[in-house]
Amino acid sequence: MPIPNMKDNIEKLSTKERVYNVLREWIADGTLQPQERLNDKELAAHFSVSRTPVREALQMLIEQKFVTVRPSSGTFVAPLDREDMACVYQMIAGLQCMALELAFSRIGAAEISRLRVLNAALIQMDAAGNVKETSRADMDFHRQFAVLSGNSYLVRFTDTLLMQAQRAENLFFGAERRGTLSAGQHMAIIDALERRDLNAAKETMRVNWNAWFRDADETSRPNPDAGE
Repeated sequence: MPIPNMKDNIEKLSTKERVYNVLREWIADGTLQPQERLNDKELAAHFSVSRTPVREALQMLIEQKFVTVRPSSGTFVAPLDREDMACVYQMIAGLQCMALELAFSRIGAAEISRLRVLNAALIQMDAAGNVKETSRADMDFHRQFAVLSGNSYLVRFTDTLLMQAQRAENLFFGAERRGTLSAGQHMAIIDALERRDLNAAKETMRVNWNAWFRDADETSRPNPDAGE
């Protein structure tokens, strides 16, 4: 049978994904700061591609709220918003608990060992004072549960939310506040999984996301009773 010529479309998709992944990483780690203007012509020259895949990548980032468009002004890195970040943390806490439920029967000795290795990497980066790599290691640990769930949709949504959380921690809250706290909670999750206590693992997972966001939010807001 005749085979359609799909080469050009495949190459464009590959290029779009490559540009998208790099730009999303730059936004998450703070290389591209909030409100920074994004010029598709300059980006196309940097990546040595046409402007079409760059625009397609930017559109994906707009849909995921990493990038925003201002009419008559241009395309910019989206500002960070507390209420939006609260929604991100709420959603990711729920998805991570769902991932634990789906992955629970698949988590054996090898998976426990892998989780310990990932958490050790976080501890190492935190001890070295590497804020960006600490945040990245934290996200790698949490992504593992989505992968173990075996649900590709959950992995995709988790990836987007983790990048948003990584961005918040690098630029909004300061990931240096999270490293030691997260490592201890990660150990509690691992220990609960090792003794086959799913409920305890899920509860600690919720604390790991929800409580940390709440505490960070409260410490950065003025105390309404301070003047009394």
